[in-house]
Amino acid sequence: MTVKKASALGCGLLVCACVVLTAVRPNRTRTQPVDMYDLMIDASVFPEKWDVCIGPVPPPEHIGSERGEIEFLYVGFCPEGFEQGIGGAEHDVFRYGRGLDVAIAYYVDFSRREFSNRYTMTPYAIPQEWSYRSPVAQRFKFACAEVEPFGADGAVLSCTALAQYDEYISVFGANMSHMTLEDTERILVAIDERMALYLAKDME
Repeated sequence: MTVKKASALGCGLLVCACVVLTAVRPNRTRTQPVDMYDLMIDASVFPEKWDVCIGPVPPPEHIGSERGEIEFLYVGFCPEGFEQGIGGAEHDVFRYGRGLDVAIAYYVDFSRREFSNRYTMTPYAIPQEWSYRSPVAQRFKFACAEVEPFGADGAVLSCTALAQYDEYISVFGANMSHMTLEDTERILVAIDERMALYLAKDME
């Protein structure tokens, strides 16, 4: 079997798996619409001397998704004395129209892009001291890698949390030069709490 055929077969099997998983966990019908802005965290859950430096804002018109993405918001956070590209964090939330779209986007688009080792100095891995896993999300992944941002003097640990909550995908990413893993866990708990509150999900 050629590499090209094997790759196509792998993608086909992945899509089939997404269909099965989506059938097991169908989207719930919401009687009240959810305001995307309610799902975005704020600076109150960050360490001291952090603040919002951009957003929440919708995407530019040219940003879209062939996977069925229909809404998107981004908010960026900066520590005091922030140097662009070194010490910031961001939270992105995407809403999809169909369960199949969000499942495929999670596995095919986000998992590959957010945890790509192409530009990292070390591979993405779960830190040994990390134990938190979302009790709310249907799908969740957290990992860190060493990167060398522009302007940085040496490697910086960068961590990413990817989660799917029904038709929503949340991505939180941060360079860890101005926060700890304990700070990161507190932020992810805050994201889970917002999702649980506004999507009527249980935290247990």
